[in-house]
Amino acid sequence: MIKKYIYYLFGVIFMSLGVTLTLISDLGAGGWDALPENLYKLTGISIGTWVITIALILLIVAAMLKREFINYKAFITSIVMGKLIDLFYFYLEPFRETNSFTDRILFLVFGLIVIGVGCAITFVTGLPKNHTETFVFSIVDTTKFSYQKAKTIVDISALTIAVIIGFKLKDFSNLGLGTIFNSFLMGTIIHYCMPLTQKVMDVIYGVEKREVKKEADL
Repeated sequence: MIKKYIYYLFGVIFMSLGVTLTLISDLGAGGWDALPENLYKLTGISIGTWVITIALILLIVAAMLKREFINYKAFITSIVMGKLIDLFYFYLEPFRETNSFTDRILFLVFGLIVIGVGCAITFVTGLPKNHTETFVFSIVDTTKFSYQKAKTIVDISALTIAVIIGFKLKDFSNLGLGTIFNSFLMGTIIHYCMPLTQKVMDVIYGVEKREVKKEADL
């Protein structure tokens, strides 16, 4: 079980790194990634802090919709993600000033792939979903909305707020081609990453089973 949590943590690390790479590419990021960066630019409060704040709000609303306690495990994951994004952003943001267009394309493409791998890892472990997915499923479970409809509404809402703040900042660097790619390709990327991440987890479980058998034989 410990190895499963470690594998899950790698997924969270990959997602955090991927988000940061798409942000510093200045070619566009997903709505839920652009929103905390725009709030950071507007207020000076770190991206990670905004990620955690948004997560808390969404998880509270999700808990209210389902009339249950807040999903504290998902919140812990969001706290870890927020801190990791701040860390990666601190070290990678200086490259923003020296990036060529080719570099930015590479950052965007690599970032999207890394996010996909990270999401796939967290999905196959069966451990808590991130705060946005938890919120989406709370809508699905308490309304007649399909997952696709709820997901679309939630993502467009985040993107709309990010765009409004972008107008105020007169800065749309994190809203562009990458936002479109994120919206239309991320599902496909995750789909193709799932079998590979599942195989890796199967290997991990295989190791665990062999270790348990060996101890039993002793």
